[in-house]
Amino acid sequence: MDRYYLGVCAWCGGRLGIWGEAPEQIIQGRQLRYCREECQRDFGRDIVESTRRIDAIMIADQAPYYPVEVSLLTGRSLGSQPIDFVWGNRLFRAASTEEQSEILADPARFIRILDRHVVAAQTPTYGMPRKCPVQGDILPSDAVIDIVVANRMIRVCCGRCVLAVKARPYQYLGMVEYANRQAGQQHQSDIRSP
Repeated sequence: MDRYYLGVCAWCGGRLGIWGEAPEQIIQGRQLRYCREECQRDFGRDIVESTRRIDAIMIADQAPYYPVEVSLLTGRSLGSQPIDFVWGNRLFRAASTEEQSEILADPARFIRILDRHVVAAQTPTYGMPRKCPVQGDILPSDAVIDIVVANRMIRVCCGRCVLAVKARPYQYLGMVEYANRQAGQQHQSDIRSP
């Protein structure tokens, strides 16, 4: 599963770290983080509703990055009203509740499939093709590794950097998103220039 990747509290939406170290909790197999212990307690008072709320935030955040408009199961169109759901802090889309059940029965398999789609879709426009957000320049001798967090590709130079990104995804997602925006703006500028 993806670690909690948002820079805000799962309960109140406040910035993590403003009250000191952010408490973490595993609920129903997924990691959540809070700005303080009071928020952690409040989240636990109604786990179903609290989970529904954080899922809605994650779905809205990840939907623009979802790489395919077809079912991961069948390859057929998801239709105009796909079922969006979160497993392990990752957005999935299904064409039916039966497909959703099949994905949830073997989420590791479908994460691998989804990761391949994310990498294929985002590689052409990735803003840091020769830079590792953890270490800096990717050297020719480095074994480039493309990982996926919150349906976003992050390219790193080694296994040690994979662990760093997975431990603090919120730190590196911002760097990659900024680079992707800059690369997109440069590409648009190049297109407009005679």
